[in-house]
Amino acid sequence: MAGRRALDPVLLRRFGYVRAVGGATYSLAVAVLFGIYGTRVWPLALGVPVLAVVTSLYFSRSHRYPHTAVVVSLGADALVLGGAVAFLGGTGSGLVLLYAIVIVSAGLLLGPGAATGFTAVCVGLSLLQLAAEQLGYPPVLLANPYLDERLPVLGVSLAGLISVGYLSATYASRLHELIGEADVAAETVRRRGRRRRSFVAQASVDVREPLRQLDEVADALDARWDELGEHERRQLTARLRMAVTAVDAEVGQLADVGAMDSADDIRPEVIALTRVVDDCVVQLAERLAAHDLRVDVPPLKVIGERRAARRVVFNLLENVVEHTPRGTRLHVTALTNAGSGVLVVTDDGPGIPEAARARLFDLPEAGGRRVGLPLVAELCAAMGARIRCEQPATGGSRFLVAFRLAPSAAPSADDERAGAEAVPP
Repeated sequence: MAGRRALDPVLLRRFGYVRAVGGATYSLAVAVLFGIYGTRVWPLALGVPVLAVVTSLYFSRSHRYPHTAVVVSLGADALVLGGAVAFLGGTGSGLVLLYAIVIVSAGLLLGPGAATGFTAVCVGLSLLQLAAEQLGYPPVLLANPYLDERLPVLGVSLAGLISVGYLSATYASRLHELIGEADVAAETVRRRGRRRRSFVAQASVDVREPLRQLDEVADALDARWDELGEHERRQLTARLRMAVTAVDAEVGQLADVGAMDSADDIRPEVIALTRVVDDCVVQLAERLAAHDLRVDVPPLKVIGERRAARRVVFNLLENVVEHTPRGTRLHVTALTNAGSGVLVVTDDGPGIPEAARARLFDLPEAGGRRVGLPLVAELCAAMGARIRCEQPATGGSRFLVAFRLAPSAAPSADDERAGAEAVPP
């Protein structure tokens, strides 16, 4: 059924073991009663094959139809116990409390709704048993013919069942919440592990070519150092730098994966957007030198996290450097809009096809593109920011990151840094 919560596989497996033990215990109890009362208790033996068949079906079908298997099993248990109570002692014996086994199991496995439902079923079976006794169908063994003696026992027993049902529903609700939280946490760990293995494997492949180039340059320098002219030395130096840059890019790829794993641990704070952009421009100055860069970010304060915000801006600028030709105009600015401080990074490069823009922030498969922009999206979400990409009317690409706007007078650690740097030496 749509929207139904998946049952915990560990609880399902253990419930199967409990059923097997319970069936064996019931068979032993019937054997003991046979030894005491002889063949008079033969109807109780009918429950033995019923429990055996239901338990066998549970083990063979619960992995495919877990909800149905549990409900059918608990229903069969309730009927077998009801038959045993009707045959032995009836409502005056207190044996109706055996229904608590069914109620607790329903709560643990299926949740509070099932605990409530099976409580109602078991109370109904107990009242039907009382009605049958009053109509002249008393228990075969240990029957109490006096209604005034049976009613108090039945009342206490029903009160116990209802209490068990209430407690099972209450505790089951919290138990299933914890199971759900554990499932989410486990899936997060599995997802991080798959992502990390994928990118580490890809990086190990991609780094082989620049390492080979480094090895070739080293061999050339070792074999022909005295013979190399100025031009050849410059060529080798250029190859060396390109190879180092490629290795550095793969190391950055792995660092991006680590940052993505820690995105959930971000604690938002007030940051100065101007300072974030300035830091990233300084860090990328050498690579940005080939582009026509213009930065005019007003002194905005936003809600973010310094390291995460720097990673976002750094990756957006690096994205322009890697995917646009030399001489591309790059404009970084910011504006306020409806309570948001929006960072705008625009370039007039070749742009991004519409089909690619739709998948731009999706995690790549193994062997695909770099993780930079998916990382940017995750970091933005962790900071409560939003990011989108659009194509300006004049062409190129434009990335917009909408942070939550902070009051201009809000204190920030960047204020302290700016003040310290303003002090003359």
